[in-house]
Amino acid sequence: MKDDATLSQENPLNTRETGHNATRCSLRRRDMMGGLVWPSLCATGLFSAAASPALAQAKSKAPPAERGINPLTWLNRGRDSFDTVYEASTGVVAARMRDFSIRAPDGNLCQARIAYPVTVFDRMPLILFCPDAGCKGAMYDPLIGALAASGYFVIALDDPRAVSLKASDGSTLVASLPDQRRPSLAEARFLIDMSSEAAQILGPRANRVDASRVGVAGHGEGAWMALSLAGWGSSESDVAITRDGRVMAAFVLAPSALEANRRIVNGVAEGGALALLAGPKGTLPQALPGSGLIALGLPARSATFGGLIGNPAVERRKGARQVIEPKPLAAAVAAASIFFDWGLKRQGDRKRTLLGLNGRVVEGLSQPLQLSRA
Repeated sequence: MKDDATLSQENPLNTRETGHNATRCSLRRRDMMGGLVWPSLCATGLFSAAASPALAQAKSKAPPAERGINPLTWLNRGRDSFDTVYEASTGVVAARMRDFSIRAPDGNLCQARIAYPVTVFDRMPLILFCPDAGCKGAMYDPLIGALAASGYFVIALDDPRAVSLKASDGSTLVASLPDQRRPSLAEARFLIDMSSEAAQILGPRANRVDASRVGVAGHGEGAWMALSLAGWGSSESDVAITRDGRVMAAFVLAPSALEANRRIVNGVAEGGALALLAGPKGTLPQALPGSGLIALGLPARSATFGGLIGNPAVERRKGARQVIEPKPLAAAVAAASIFFDWGLKRQGDRKRTLLGLNGRVVEGLSQPLQLSRA
């Protein structure tokens, strides 16, 4: 067996930061305060350890290399967690994105996109994102960026079948090449294995990526890969053998339709990973009763939220462009963030918040949210 040093040499990590996504800061006034007001509070001593003995005691217990003080958490104290993430997700999210590639042991080049917070305060669980067929990770920046801004290190796979093209109006389209290989579960597991290599883009804060807490997410066809890694899948498949035991929670958005009479099942006897489905109302696959699957129906018009995520070429083939839907997508992201806080960060109050979303009226949405549990 090769040691870590040898493996690292044989699998060079190539990264590049895209200029227009290098640093993103929220358009929301509250989140801007997090970046602009916090330094002045520290400088004036309004939020110093001396002014708060409890804070001083907490700081003495947490090594500086492992944990910091998140000013956004302090500024948003007492606010509803769903509202906080929902509002932040409707602007330009406070996250950075980089593309990277790494050679797998089978010789295939794994290409992906990394998203992480602009400022890393706490240890971050890892989330692996699986895209829809023929899509690149960069086509999910509004989704993976918002998850990253909530305190997660996200690695989004590129589908090997995706090839970038330029449309006549200058916009970027992605063509799907059916002859190319499909993304595999082995590739997904390999990227989880190599998360420590991907984390090196954080420099001295690389140790703040916690690969012992792994979540998966997916969209469309990729939703089923994510569910498989979590031990969920179609009633006609052997999902128990596809599960990766490191995965603790799975969030999937608008999974592709199942064949008639098939249901989503949990193939792990002891219950396995938590799972949350979200998508346009009335379009989500049904789960077997008693499986524990949570489903969130959104007042969305399309599974790509008007081309905000996934392949915009799909919308073009249907003729007129669909209405852009940033707020339904923001609601899905807010639910996902709360769900991962429960499943990965073990914050028990988030479970109550998530289950309380049924019937919730959200500003900017045409209908209340609809939550159910099988």
